[in-house]
Amino acid sequence: MGDHKIIIRIMGESDIVDVEMTNGQLTHEMLVGLTAEDRLNLLGHWMDQDRGEALSGKPSYLAAMAIIASAVVAKSTAKADLADGANFVLLTLLRERWPVGTKAKFRKVAERVKADHTYLAHVCAAARLDDLANKEALKQAETTQLSLALAFYKANRGRFANSSAVQGLIRS
Repeated sequence: MGDHKIIIRIMGESDIVDVEMTNGQLTHEMLVGLTAEDRLNLLGHWMDQDRGEALSGKPSYLAAMAIIASAVVAKSTAKADLADGANFVLLTLLRERWPVGTKAKFRKVAERVKADHTYLAHVCAAARLDDLANKEALKQAETTQLSLALAFYKANRGRFANSSAVQGLIRS
């Protein structure tokens, strides 16, 4: 993905945290022994119920957030755009719906990381920004990426929990 700085804006159910994409760092003491699914659910849990902002103030948590988000983005279709010079990408982590009859299975998955829910990740389209320090430009890029992803959220509304923030976005 080149030598340029890439910002990943992690948008969870209640919090938004910006991290810098890591270049290959895959491990962190907080993530040892966790599968990719567990890491995703852990990050979703951190970004839910107003935990994300407080945790991002702790360097250890911020580093773990960056590693998890970077791994998700690196496996997405945004990877090609980032290699071509894009430097901003929005990653949403939203609560997954637990279909009736399968709640026990989902609960086991969530409990592996002491979470209340399981989460679905969606990597929005990547963008090229001239000034990554400009908070207004970042907010505008976030809004643009969310509007571009709206069709995905509508088409997949059944995958997201009724309590998910995306349900309000879809209805508006």
